[in-house]
Amino acid sequence: MSRRQRSCSLTALLIACTAGLFSPVTADAGDLAGVAEKMEAAWPDWLPRPEQCPADAMPANAGAPVFSIEQCSAAVEQCIDHCRAGNVSDCYAAGLVLQSVKDSPLTDALFLRACKLGAASGCTNRAATMEASGDYACPNRTYELACARDDPWACTMMGFHLIKGLGVEKDHERARRMLAKSCRFGDADEACINAKAMLKAIGN
Repeated sequence: MSRRQRSCSLTALLIACTAGLFSPVTADAGDLAGVAEKMEAAWPDWLPRPEQCPADAMPANAGAPVFSIEQCSAAVEQCIDHCRAGNVSDCYAAGLVLQSVKDSPLTDALFLRACKLGAASGCTNRAATMEASGDYACPNRTYELACARDDPWACTMMGFHLIKGLGVEKDHERARRMLAKSCRFGDADEACINAKAMLKAIGN
């Protein structure tokens, strides 16, 4: 990761890592933008409005989705059809693919649907975009729940908020407990890299 990326806020880094690092390699950006614009204009009734707090939509059995960016970007409309039918992995993948072209209420809604269907990382991604309002109450509730369901980025985000006092009292001990769960997918994962840097900064 570049020095410029490392200087970004953690929220921006999360969005970059869930969009930019999964840029579609088999689909034309213009085609993807067209699909997104068409969906936004019609707003299908199966797609939730993204205002609901993900913490209130996350099922108790939420976990990590198994998904394919390549398959979804090659056939995004089919991926969206599968999402409509209740395929949690394709909802999450469609959110990532379309987010790589444009951040919008549509990608927020796809992440929220993935969240409702059981993708903890969908909950985390939607919560991250909510931080732009400056209200951290919903994001913090979401990160804490998603971390309890073993989503590494949720643990990293909550640890960061506990260190900085973003919407919550500063608490380095709680932060350490959260950040200790950030390396589920290995040391090379960005969630783990950032968690280790924070632990070092506060004295792990």
